[in-house]
Amino acid sequence: RRMARYHGDPLDAVPSFAPTSSPDHLVAYQQHLVPQGAGVGVSSQVPPSSGQQQVPPSPSPPVMRPQETYRSHPDAPPPAGLPSPSAIRRCLRCPPDDVDADPEFYMDAFNDQPWSCSFGTGEENGIWMNTKDQAGTIMAVLVWFLLIYSAVTITFLANTESIPVSLSTPYTILCALALASHAKTTFTDPGAVPQSAVPIESLRQTGTGHSMCSQCQTFKPPQSHHCRICNRCVSKMDHHCPWMNNCVGAANLKYFILFLIYTWIISAFALCLLGWNYFMCASDACEFNVILTQLVRVMTVLAVGAFLFTSSMLMNVCYGIMTGIGTIDRLKKKATNTMNQSDEEPVPLADVFGVGGWATWCLPCDPVFEDHDVVM
Repeated sequence: RRMARYHGDPLDAVPSFAPTSSPDHLVAYQQHLVPQGAGVGVSSQVPPSSGQQQVPPSPSPPVMRPQETYRSHPDAPPPAGLPSPSAIRRCLRCPPDDVDADPEFYMDAFNDQPWSCSFGTGEENGIWMNTKDQAGTIMAVLVWFLLIYSAVTITFLANTESIPVSLSTPYTILCALALASHAKTTFTDPGAVPQSAVPIESLRQTGTGHSMCSQCQTFKPPQSHHCRICNRCVSKMDHHCPWMNNCVGAANLKYFILFLIYTWIISAFALCLLGWNYFMCASDACEFNVILTQLVRVMTVLAVGAFLFTSSMLMNVCYGIMTGIGTIDRLKKKATNTMNQSDEEPVPLADVFGVGGWATWCLPCDPVFEDHDVVM
């Protein structure tokens, strides 16, 4: 019975009134919505009550696109009392002042997707980005600087013929993949629980109680935790990574694992290249000049640190996948000495990398899950 106010193209205009319980108003409303010559007439679908005169159709009905009418088949009668799909979608564009002022206007959120082009971690933000943690932002930018620094150093070594181009090319490609994985981890919603979340049918049938977040005041799915930095509940949250400036959850775990793998390969690759040049160089052609020597020294220290750190994180993530226990849950169980009482199942790889082909597993592309609600 409520209709959204329209602001836009006249071709998409819809009636400004809503149908009521009166059949006369309903007939007039339907005659506005169904274009002339669209099939079965409306008057035969909703007859007027006895003793009432039928309201004649509007002399100039609005022009509507075929896909914006109610009929998907020429002989199918239009549903009574419902706005067109395009009108529902355009409810999102109603000015907030009008929505608050008139109760007959409502905001549609049927697709659970924000349309606002803004950065943040709220449901109203269209681009996921943690803007409240300045230290995390600096650390995330530092990761990009170090990866670009290593790629530039290897490129300089290849230009001076200190290392072959056939080895520097795959190194720079791996750096590009690592940067892409880092960007996807940073700007991807890790699995924030929406305000309208409810338990899935299989959980409701168990008859057990359901947790509620004391901060968000919403349903809290199993293995989800509230992040104080992102100020959202994240489904299957593993931890909040300052190097990513984001939480690691069910939706961006694939990108985080790919970043660790690419960075681990890059670090090992760089140590092998520099070590081979250091120990096997027997001519002046493979020696570094003064500037390259300083760049290589810094890069060696960074490669050693990155190799050790990513090795530790990869073992941590692999342990979580094999046991089904995330980092936060594991720390809580260890603190209460309840690790032996864990009944979690291992996480299927399809719930991390998707059900796509094997070629998509090693690329930072969006995974496609068989059942998104179950994974989240």
